[in-house]
Amino acid sequence: MQNKDCVQIKCCRLCNSKNLKKVVDLGKTPLANAYSKVKISKKLKRYPLGLKYCFNCGHLQLTHSIKPSKMFSNYLYKTNTSKKNFLHFKKYADEIKKKYKSNGGKILDIASNDGTFLNFFEEKKYFRLGIDPAKNLKRLSKKKGIIQIDNFFTKRESDKIKKRYGDFDIITANHVCAHVENLSDFFSGVQNLLKKDGLFIFEISYRASVLKKNTFDTIYHEHLDYHALYPICKFVKKFNLNVINFKTPDAQGGSLRVYASKNKNIRIQKNIKKQILKEKKTLNLFKTVTYKKFEKKIADCKYKLHSIIQNCKKNHMNFAGYGAAAKTTTFLNYFDISEKDIKFIFDDNKLKHGLCIPGTKINILNPSVLDRKKINVLIIFAWNYADIIIKKNKKFQKKGGKFLIPFPKPKLL
Repeated sequence: MQNKDCVQIKCCRLCNSKNLKKVVDLGKTPLANAYSKVKISKKLKRYPLGLKYCFNCGHLQLTHSIKPSKMFSNYLYKTNTSKKNFLHFKKYADEIKKKYKSNGGKILDIASNDGTFLNFFEEKKYFRLGIDPAKNLKRLSKKKGIIQIDNFFTKRESDKIKKRYGDFDIITANHVCAHVENLSDFFSGVQNLLKKDGLFIFEISYRASVLKKNTFDTIYHEHLDYHALYPICKFVKKFNLNVINFKTPDAQGGSLRVYASKNKNIRIQKNIKKQILKEKKTLNLFKTVTYKKFEKKIADCKYKLHSIIQNCKKNHMNFAGYGAAAKTTTFLNYFDISEKDIKFIFDDNKLKHGLCIPGTKINILNPSVLDRKKINVLIIFAWNYADIIIKKNKKFQKKGGKFLIPFPKPKLL
């Protein structure tokens, strides 16, 4: 466990190679989920934010890591805040039940948050166990009848779980691998708890989607890794696991869902080799020039957005935002957008109301007060839910209000 709040990452998190090179630099930003009152927000400590590429295995990761306890002990993100997110996990759970474990069994969800995903597995058929370090979310899982351990998942913790609950048929880890300080220890814990014919399913943000959609704002200190299928396939083999299938759902702006098993007799899907070839030859995920082009796209986006804001302000138009997501912190701080440009940001998560976007004095408000505010343009920072946000705010649009979508290029609707 690291002693300092922030340490430079000198080795590849997947293959331990030191053959790394910084390919993207986003300066220094506060921690993405460090929501606080206005007096504290501007004074928050800032940490280096950049990306390094591994020439040995092709992995992409942050230049620095932050002590996990500073980011996850009191967590304000809730899985069920968004209906779209809720439906994504319902469909995901239905697939597991129908295709892999229709007769019930034991399921462990790592980073179980408020228990939304586990709650889709019927209590009478499935033994459901969650683990998440956010102590404030444990009570929400308990209300759903789910046992939840309030701790980080490690190999050592897996030994305790195994002693008390035994092995598991299904282990899931959704959008947590990039948060884990020691991935090898994490996967050792999974291997320790997975039955011989069990299945480990994990969802991660897909690097290809980030580059294609220019969603640089998904780069923040909680996300240590930016995954691709090729490096992941090589990595899991170290733990006697084989990738047997994958999917690329739209969740979180574009995800990679990986299916892995200890059972070497399970047929490996042919589309895996095809996707890896695409990553190498078509998407060029393993060429450093790709990331230089990415940096230029970010700079172009910043220039375009500032131009739109300044032109609108000349016409006495007021701005607000919608979606106080973690990625909004990266966006506003790197683009130098402050309370001088945006009056406030609306968000559906009640836990964030009355707080500020880290590093700014921009207040987060309940969307119910939107009609009472003199706003002409809403910047949709939660761009992955843009269709839902626009649909919910038809009244604002009918009154002449405009929406600004920032990615892949800023566009005023």
